[in-house]
Amino acid sequence: MLRYHILLFKLNRLVSRNTLSGVEEISLAGQLAEMIGSADTAARIIDDLADHANPQVRRIALNAIRRGRQFTSPSLQPALIRRMADAEAAVRHDAVWIVQESRMDGAELRAALRRLAGKVRLPWDAERARANPGDTALAAQVRARMALDKLLEKSAAERNQALAAMALGTVGDQSYAEGTVGHKGLLQRALIRSQAGRRLDSSVKLTFRKVEPAEVKGNKRFLL
Repeated sequence: MLRYHILLFKLNRLVSRNTLSGVEEISLAGQLAEMIGSADTAARIIDDLADHANPQVRRIALNAIRRGRQFTSPSLQPALIRRMADAEAAVRHDAVWIVQESRMDGAELRAALRRLAGKVRLPWDAERARANPGDTALAAQVRARMALDKLLEKSAAERNQALAAMALGTVGDQSYAEGTVGHKGLLQRALIRSQAGRRLDSSVKLTFRKVEPAEVKGNKRFLL
């Protein structure tokens, strides 16, 4: 860990002198990434740097974790949720980037993505972000929306597959192979049945009462 402590000393010295450049950010993140060989090392970097007062240091920590490809630390997801609410748009962007590459999921994570995405709409805002590469805040929102949509699509696919397995899992004791026309048909029919069932359950129940004809007396019958 001597190399790690030397790197931290160098990093803190650059921060204290306010001389940390963009090139040095990339270099330091790369050096940290080379040291990440386990979840424990990643957790150490997260604990030491992910909540640092300097936003450049926070970016270095996130980029090191992403480049080190070590996403199994239990402290990573809570740190990403915090950083998705960071005051710096670049830090928010880098946090979502890790979420996308790690393919992590969770209720709190989805809520953080939804808050960050705000009211952006795809693909219109994605095109606007490409046309304005300097708008880091918009880029972070677009990336968050894309990550959230991906997670929602995954949930929908898993739900449809489960419905198909329960309703029409086999035909003649032979399952359809995933991706075949028959398998897609099973998923579609199961989804239609599920939607029809929900509509039926939520529809208004009508009741009918038999109306007996009233007895007509006197000359009133000629007026009918």
